[in-house]
Amino acid sequence: MVSTSPRLLVRGLPSTQTTKTPVRIPIPTQSRRARFRRCHLSRSNDPTPLPEDPQAPPDSLRVAFACGGAGGHVYSAFALADELHASLPHSRSLFLGAPTPSLESSSAAASSYSFAPVPPCLPRALLAAALHLHRFRPHVLVATGGPPALPSCLAALLLGLPFVIQDQDAGPAPATRLLAPLALRVFLAFNAPVRLLPKRKCAVYGNPVRMSIRNCFRVSKADAMARFFPRVREEGAEVVLVLAGTLGSPEINVAVLNMYYEMLTRRKNRYLIWQTGPEDFCEMESLVRGHRRLFLTPFLHEMDMAYAATDVVVSRAGSVACTEILVTGKPTILVSYIALSYLLCNSICFYTLVFYH
Repeated sequence: MVSTSPRLLVRGLPSTQTTKTPVRIPIPTQSRRARFRRCHLSRSNDPTPLPEDPQAPPDSLRVAFACGGAGGHVYSAFALADELHASLPHSRSLFLGAPTPSLESSSAAASSYSFAPVPPCLPRALLAAALHLHRFRPHVLVATGGPPALPSCLAALLLGLPFVIQDQDAGPAPATRLLAPLALRVFLAFNAPVRLLPKRKCAVYGNPVRMSIRNCFRVSKADAMARFFPRVREEGAEVVLVLAGTLGSPEINVAVLNMYYEMLTRRKNRYLIWQTGPEDFCEMESLVRGHRRLFLTPFLHEMDMAYAATDVVVSRAGSVACTEILVTGKPTILVSYIALSYLLCNSICFYTLVFYH
């Protein structure tokens, strides 16, 4: 469910919601804070102290986010954090994710949010998450998926913290099914998963979209193109954006590799922004020919600029990617991860991109 309204989350169909009243997160009382202080978790093994905001009131809202892995999990958490800080400037956020280098750690550094690493090993991840939550003392934990979500939610249970789940997909993840009975609320993007989860805890609100992407229409196409092609001052340029996913899609990358040069040669005013994913970037970079109208990158951090500069998008059909594309209103070719084979992907992309306009 997607809406173009300025609200971050979109309310789903009334028939699928268990309640129409706002979700109320209980603010811990002084007794709960005292219980945190009596917890005997040691701080000596935590090398990453969390900075305190000197301007924040002592009772300001503190929210921890657990996310990692795919871009949909990470970007959903950052979209919620951005909206939270826009509504409550003195609120504080902590992101729990995979250690550096990871998408969530680099995104937190670029956004000036506090970040705490959670190792991949489950026992160590549970202990690390408990230490970080004990120090930060959040009022609520928001889990948006990925490997760090499960140990972070289990740590929240051990510390008596409420947690909520935000699931982006049409089918709930195994961790969502496991933790849903223990969660305070489960926010879903689609109606279908409601039948597989405790219905009284489910609310269909759609997927959150980052504020920068919702405002990308405020940036002119010329200014956005200057970020990727600084020397271009051409009127009527056609820009194609290829998104192979956060982790990369070999099928999409190989298909674009076979067609990109002919596509750029046939139209002198066509430009290509190609996100390969980190796993395929080195191989694609070694195979492509240098071209002034090709921008090749393993990852796009400035997605708002990419959408502002783009005329048509070719993208993996991820749920968050579909939501962002629908909000931007860009014509798109969606490549399903399961349904489309390499040959079908190749033919669709070739005939659509080469003869576009």
